Amino acid sequence: MTRFKQHIPFVVLEFEGDIWDYPPHNHDHFEIILIKKGIGRHIINEVPFQYKADDIFLIAPNDFHYFEVDERTSFCYLKFTDLIFKKDGNIQEKAKWMQRIESVLFNPNLIPGDVRYNEDDKKRILHIAEIILDEHHNPRNYSTEIISDAVSMILSIIARNICNLYCEKQVKAEANKGKINEILTYIRHHVYDPEKTRIEVIAEQFHMSKNYISIFFKKHAGESLQQYILNYRMTLAENRIRLSDFTISEIAFQLGFTDESHLIRHFKKRYGVNPGEYRKTLAGLHDG
Repeated sequence: MTRFKQHIPFVVLEFEGDIWDYPPHNHDHFEIILIKKGIGRHIINEVPFQYKADDIFLIAPNDFHYFEVDERTSFCYLKFTDLIFKKDGNIQEKAKWMQRIESVLFNPNLIPGDVRYNEDDKKRILHIAEIILDEHHNPRNYSTEIISDAVSMILSIIARNICNLYCEKQVKAEANKGKINEILTYIRHHVYDPEKTRIEVIAEQFHMSKNYISIFFKKHAGESLQQYILNYRMTLAENRIRLSDFTISEIAFQLGFTDESHLIRHFKKRYGVNPGEYRKTLAGLHDG
């Protein structure tokens, strides 16, 4: 499989054509793809999506995708890595960005390309994209900062639309699944805050005793509440090790592990190697 690599934080790619000249591929960066005109199909991880003018796609690293063009299409790619958000070494800013992107990557009811945008939000994204293109093509004072903030804003709007879609599905599911969905949603929203994901705090939030919520959760989710939270944090940790340049210590702090050794121990138990070895192995595969 072809893998495209990007060695700088931000790249703009604009082109128009009657055919798609690139092979099916994945990449080591994120892409916001705007369809300016044309119709066809966008195949993401073997799932086809019809596209038309003003459609917007967010493609994550390792998403396998390509286009089939039916009518001459104008594409605009905003290609970026996590380094675009590293403002003067601001770790907190990057951590906030990772939370936004994780709300997209780990939404349980979503597949790539399946975001239905509020029309006003779609207009906002397209307008912000025009600002990004102007700052990129006509750089001036603070253009880099404006582009970074604008990309972050687009991601936030995409995350909001995914949240709205998820919440809509959540409401429809309540009649069948009841309280367990509310608890799962609470955990996903607060997984970054170890205080809010203590069992006694969750139990109080849902007006249950500590013992009862533990029994209730295991019955309906198939695993203990503590194990679910740990597994979810490990999934987020693996994502940050794979997609960011945060140190293992920083990731442990961001995701509420007691310390770096606590994360390393659980990571090795789950993946068979420690986080540093895992990151080196991935880097070797991508360089090969």
